[in-house]
Amino acid sequence: MSPARSARVKKATKRKTAVQKAKAPKVAPRPGTKPASRPGKPGAPAPIVRIVIADDLLMDRSGLAAILRSQPDFEVVGETSSTVEAGEFARELRPSLVILALRLAPVGGRTPLAALRVASPETPVLAVAERGEGQCLVLNPPGSRRLDTQEYPHNGCSTGADCLQLAVSEGATGTIRRNSSPEELFRAVRVVASGKAWYEAGTATAIMRHALATSEKAPATLSSRELQVAELISVGRSNKEISSKLEISEPTVKKHVGHILEKLGLQDRLQVGLYVARNPLVLRPLERNRR
Repeated sequence: MSPARSARVKKATKRKTAVQKAKAPKVAPRPGTKPASRPGKPGAPAPIVRIVIADDLLMDRSGLAAILRSQPDFEVVGETSSTVEAGEFARELRPSLVILALRLAPVGGRTPLAALRVASPETPVLAVAERGEGQCLVLNPPGSRRLDTQEYPHNGCSTGADCLQLAVSEGATGTIRRNSSPEELFRAVRVVASGKAWYEAGTATAIMRHALATSEKAPATLSSRELQVAELISVGRSNKEISSKLEISEPTVKKHVGHILEKLGLQDRLQVGLYVARNPLVLRPLERNRR
């Protein structure tokens, strides 16, 4: 075959192959497969949100997992009924967030949330409360028309404060109540996984009202040592742990706690934690001393 004829055959072969490829039917992706993510491009699939669920009731935990799995960008990577195991999952699996039921058992004198924050400080936590806003005795004190006393006549929080507001004081990135809609849950998960705070309406409103009320009052003056004690209380430390951390006796810690309660007009250490969370500027003198 002459060189000229050989070149014509090759050119014709290329045209034929191109036509065959254009006519070839497109193969649909297999069911369940996800297209590759293209960050930064319009219409690109959302990044996968990896979730650990910590809830001591199997039915609630399984139901929550089933609801979350209905979203294509959610992946439940761990389920547990243990606070300790939740901390281990957070460290080992590196999830986007942990959904934590606040009724889990305390660990080493710490609340479930405080224990999880110690185990994995960088992991965002979405705290789940046990009752709806209408049945919270703090957001709706006795005598309030909104309180459903027929359904929950004596079922107040054992801590004497709203559990979600306490969760905020302990470092929860987000809060939600168990009677929230799936759509609200999905929004909360996505926002918290992105590293931003998300508080359900009742908690956000209560915190805002408290901030507005306290902003009108002259700030209490705490000594440097009292500020140190208040800061440690706000992260869930016990008197014994505070004593060891600051190298002072437990009776001295109790005395400082008493002074803090008296100066701030509070009733217990849980309210101290809430006060610090809502008024972070109160700790500014400590930050200046650490520089």
